[in-house]
Amino acid sequence: MRKLTTLILTFLSLTCFSQSIETITEKISDKICNCIKDDINSYSEIKPEFNRCYDSIFNQIFNIVDSSEQKILLQQDILDKVKNGIIPTLNESCEKVRKIIQSEAQSSIEPSTQNPCPTNFGGNDLDNIKKLNGEIIAFNGLITKVYMAHNDKPYYQVKLEGGNTIWVASLVKSKYENEGKILRILGYVSKVEKDDEFAKKYNDTQYHILGFCVIDMESKQMAMLPGTEMQIKEWISGKIPKAEK
Repeated sequence: MRKLTTLILTFLSLTCFSQSIETITEKISDKICNCIKDDINSYSEIKPEFNRCYDSIFNQIFNIVDSSEQKILLQQDILDKVKNGIIPTLNESCEKVRKIIQSEAQSSIEPSTQNPCPTNFGGNDLDNIKKLNGEIIAFNGLITKVYMAHNDKPYYQVKLEGGNTIWVASLVKSKYENEGKILRILGYVSKVEKDDEFAKKYNDTQYHILGFCVIDMESKQMAMLPGTEMQIKEWISGKIPKAEK
C-alpha cells in the first residue's frame, strides 16, 4: 500500500511539475503575443517582431512568473524547455499568428485548382486500413462522440461517408470538435499503441487517425498543427501529402 501511495504521489508531482512548465510557457507566450504588432500581414514579418518581443519579454521573465514558478525556472534545463515551447504555443494560441498562418496557407491555392483539399478515404476503405498504416489520408466525418484527452486535445469518433466509424486523436486544438459537426480531416493512419490506455478506453479497434489539420465544413475555417504548413499547402493545391518514410 505504501508503494502504491508513493507511486501515486510521484505521478501527481510529475504531472503538476509538467503543468507548471506549460503554464510558464503560456504566460511568456501571451506576453509576446500581446507585444507583436497588430498590423503584420505576412509570416515573414512575424520573425523580426518575435525577436524584438522575445528579447524584451525574456529579460522580464522573473517579474512575469510567481515565486513558485521562479524556483522551477532555476532548475537545470527548465529555461530551455520553456524557450523551446514558446513558438509552438504562439502558433497555436496567438490569434495574430494563427490568422497569418491560415491566410498564407489558403492563399497558396492556384486559380486553376479545381479540387482544393481533396479526400481519398471513405467508409468502404476501412477494411484496408491496416495497409495504410503510416500513410496520410483525408476524409469527411460527422462527429458522433467527443472526449478530452489528458493533453487537452480532443479524441473523437466520426461517422464516415458510407456509414462506418473511425476514431481521431487530434493533434490540433480547435473549436470545431463538437458532436454533430462535419469536419474534413487530414491525418496519419496510426496503430493504437499498447500503452495508450486513454484511446483503448473508447476505441475498440486497432487503428485511429492522428489528425493534424481539420476544416469545419460549415464555416470553411481551418485549424492546423504548427509545423505542417508545407503539407497543408500541398493539400490545398489539390494533392494529398505523402508521408515521410
